[in-house]
Amino acid sequence: MGHRELDDLQTSLNNALNSLRVAMDESMLSPLSSQYGIGMHPLDSLDQPTPVGVYKARRAALARVAELKNLLQHPFEKAAESTFAMYDFATVQVFVEHGIVDRMAKEPSGVSVKTLQSELNLDSHKLTTVLRHLSACGWIRETQDGIFAMNRSSRILLQGQRGRALISVPGNMKIAEALPRWLTHPEFRFSKSPEHTAFQLANDTTKPFFEWVKDDRNYLDRFAACVEALGEYVTPGILSDYPWQTCLKSTIVDCGGGKGSLAIALANKFPVLRFVIQEREEMVELAEANIKAHLDPNSVPSTVVAEAHDLFSAQPRTGNNYSFMLRHVLHNWPETQAVSILEKLAAAAGPKSKILIIERISGYYPDIHVQLEHDPANTTDITTSASLITEQTLLSSSSRMPYALALHLLCILNCHERTLDQWQTIISRAGLVVTGLYKLRAYVSVIECRVIHTDES
Repeated sequence: MGHRELDDLQTSLNNALNSLRVAMDESMLSPLSSQYGIGMHPLDSLDQPTPVGVYKARRAALARVAELKNLLQHPFEKAAESTFAMYDFATVQVFVEHGIVDRMAKEPSGVSVKTLQSELNLDSHKLTTVLRHLSACGWIRETQDGIFAMNRSSRILLQGQRGRALISVPGNMKIAEALPRWLTHPEFRFSKSPEHTAFQLANDTTKPFFEWVKDDRNYLDRFAACVEALGEYVTPGILSDYPWQTCLKSTIVDCGGGKGSLAIALANKFPVLRFVIQEREEMVELAEANIKAHLDPNSVPSTVVAEAHDLFSAQPRTGNNYSFMLRHVLHNWPETQAVSILEKLAAAAGPKSKILIIERISGYYPDIHVQLEHDPANTTDITTSASLITEQTLLSSSSRMPYALALHLLCILNCHERTLDQWQTIISRAGLVVTGLYKLRAYVSVIECRVIHTDES
């Protein structure tokens, strides 16, 4: 009797792990360990891109592990995991908000639940069950009965780390709980309005998310930090895998640029570039503070500036002297509003201006290698359909995080993931044409556009 699927997974997993070893050795990276050490492993950095070979091999290995679990796990256990999945998040919240992770960091060999009870005023019996759940999730390990130590991954939850910003946004669970009601709500079920989402049901409000958040500065600060962390996770790939040297002759307007982290990172890496961060009025102060704190002090004055601007208003920066980028912006809006945003940029752009859309492309996707695609030898006709079963399986099995993010954005903003064809439809409706597609070492890509010339329309 043959075990074809099991055999195929074993072979492909072994191949991926072997490729990972070779790529790590070529990049002179130290061996991986799940245990918490003194220093952060280079692969855990959010400041440098993962070497190309390592990125591809790790992605393939993780996808195969996910497929292997789907093949081997008992369906009842899978159902039970989903039933109690809310405790995955709740226990991490306890771990962070009650200071347990910060206390454990002071004692890498492990700390007992009795000590945690004494120092943090938490019941050791309850805490033991919480910590064992975290151990099963891979965040920590139980070194002896009742003694727990951090794993390498839990470093991302320490004070000042980006993972902590993700955990610290309140109210996400009640939004998720509203999802079933939202899908059958008599008024909301077929609506594409950002005023008709699970967020409104969960918070008993009629305000759209971005209007509601303005009234709660604490929530706004936490949400802004979360968005910034998600952006910084993909920033190294954006900085490294798009040819920014082609933008030297224009100032780049970062539309809906949040606190300006991407513009600041680009300015620090490419000092000759100039940036204008455009955001809602309430975000400008945060962006200006971020510029002051993180822009290279040796930069030329006004290298990066921030100004208030509404995405749906006429763009004041016009002509060939400006190019525009939108990272994680258009996925916040239904198609009609996304087209409107791009139309404002098309009206302002000159013939030589670039419009850079930095978003995730879902579904079937051109099989482009993860490398700089401005190399003339690496061109792809993005309009050509192809059989990409292997790549699609890889995408599906390694995309839990972006799929979860897409679901959350759907619930709070009524926005949707888009395939390449759907992105091209929106771009075309706005009077733009795609001039380049850049696949990055990240879950997002850069779609490069320009205004359609008169003789092309």
